[in-house]
Amino acid sequence: MTATICYRALTLRALHKSLVETARVSVVILFVLVASTTFAQLLSFSGATSGLLGVISELQLSPLMLVLGMLLILLVLGCVIDQISMMMITLPFFMPLANAAGIDPVWLGVMMLVSMELGLLTPPFGLLLMVMQSVAPPPIQLRQIYAAATPFVLIEVAVLGLIVALPWLAVGLPRLMH
Repeated sequence: MTATICYRALTLRALHKSLVETARVSVVILFVLVASTTFAQLLSFSGATSGLLGVISELQLSPLMLVLGMLLILLVLGCVIDQISMMMITLPFFMPLANAAGIDPVWLGVMMLVSMELGLLTPPFGLLLMVMQSVAPPPIQLRQIYAAATPFVLIEVAVLGLIVALPWLAVGLPRLMH
């Protein structure tokens, strides 16, 4: 706001446009939250979560296989939907599964956050890639931005692999705080 005042760009028209755009984004986020809360309640009331728990327990997957499956789902979803929607859709399923399998919720949460962060950098929905394109000079194409983001994606994948292999990286500090 102070920058707009300093550059004398704060006009009633600009303020109105800013407020309208903020309201639009807020409405979309609130709609996603309401829809996902309704979805979670429907799952709970219908018994779908407990049914899924039964099916998964019959498969007798190890906790590591279960975590890898969850991460794969998150990585695929991250390519096509935003992170808030992804959390709201998957958490009603993932948390009961994790609790039933004895998976540390902090460890799972950190891995989920890294997976969702990867979704911000992966096409076609990669929100950060779109932001980079919007501020890049016109001759820079989206293909070049994808190429520039590739090392960061590889680093994120390596970090995720390290957290899976060495859970204390994610839970060590929180456990020290107890």
